[in-house]
Amino acid sequence: MAIDDATLLRELERLRSLTSCDFVAIAPLHEHAARIRWQYVIGNSNHRYQQMVIKKGQGLAGSALRLGRCVKLDDTYPQHHQERLHCPLMLAEQLQAAAVFPLVPNASSQIKGLLFIGKREQTRFEHGELLAVQENIDTLVSYLSEVEAAVE
Repeated sequence: MAIDDATLLRELERLRSLTSCDFVAIAPLHEHAARIRWQYVIGNSNHRYQQMVIKKGQGLAGSALRLGRCVKLDDTYPQHHQERLHCPLMLAEQLQAAAVFPLVPNASSQIKGLLFIGKREQTRFEHGELLAVQENIDTLVSYLSEVEAAVE
């Protein structure tokens, strides 16, 4: 079966329902791309994400990119409301809680993309929700790789 954008978006929709999230997005990392942007998005309330550029070390996504691990911001974090102001995507989409996961294949240490999940109403992630994302990262990485290979 050929993997296309629609298949990847269906997988994001499935992940969104598994985690009770309102917003899910993927930003692929291309070797030749100067800018990293959110390309595959489900649950957006506007299109401001299209103008956003992810910078290493800045905001939630930039921190996940720099650290190479999951970064979350919910009400378990002491300065949750203050830190939320430093995340443009959380502000644009009115998200109260968010987590960003680097998409790393099992056999590699190279990040292929970033997965962003967010909630507008609830302000906390349950352990099972984050675990569901971790369990689906390999599938997302393989889908993303196939979609990107088809584009090139």
